Amino acid sequence: MNRLSRYEFKRRVLSAFFPNICPFCGRVIDAREYYCAECPDLLPWVRKSLPAPENITRLYACCWYSGIARSAVHMMKFDCLIYPAEAFGIFMSEKLKDVSADALVPVPSSLLSVEKRGFSPVDVIAKQISMRLDIPVLKALEADFDKPEQKTLSRESRVRNAKSCFHISKRADVVGKRLLLIDDVSTTGSTLSALADILLENGAKEVQASVFAQVTGGIRRSDKPAKYKIR
Repeated sequence: MNRLSRYEFKRRVLSAFFPNICPFCGRVIDAREYYCAECPDLLPWVRKSLPAPENITRLYACCWYSGIARSAVHMMKFDCLIYPAEAFGIFMSEKLKDVSADALVPVPSSLLSVEKRGFSPVDVIAKQISMRLDIPVLKALEADFDKPEQKTLSRESRVRNAKSCFHISKRADVVGKRLLLIDDVSTTGSTLSALADILLENGAKEVQASVFAQVTGGIRRSDKPAKYKIR
């Protein structure tokens, strides 16, 4: 039994105690499903290439941050439900099926937010992608315990926050690797840009990025974060 089979077996067992629901419409669905058959047709799919933030070779986004895609993100972040993260990982896997990378690097959540939700949404997303595309997850980045959430900040503050609140893990070896940053939502791209700069400064060969949802008109390529060192 491979990793994906074991994971799905565990989901079916848990569904006996916790109803399995579609993260987009809230309907109860079969334990083997991650979303209902109708909802993908209602998602606001991104159907064009997007400009990549500074330091990122290419940005892959599944949906625009609107409609039922936005509602599912809110369900994950504010209702602390894992179902949306699982579905996001599946859709992102389909988007990334032809992408070449040595490792997936999830954008880290603060320990405070992980304690609040009981899980890291981006770690769940990265695990889904890893199981489906057979690309290992590398926890190369860490966040300060009490870093402010980016969604609460202005664009200028997002850049400053991203520069000061993330650092590379001393246990991570990124030298010469082609890395794929994974996140749930991108607004201005400042977080992705800053984290890519950290990885490149510490020897990564290339950094691409993938998100489930992109805020319309949010990316600005003018954000140029400072250089970073291991600490």
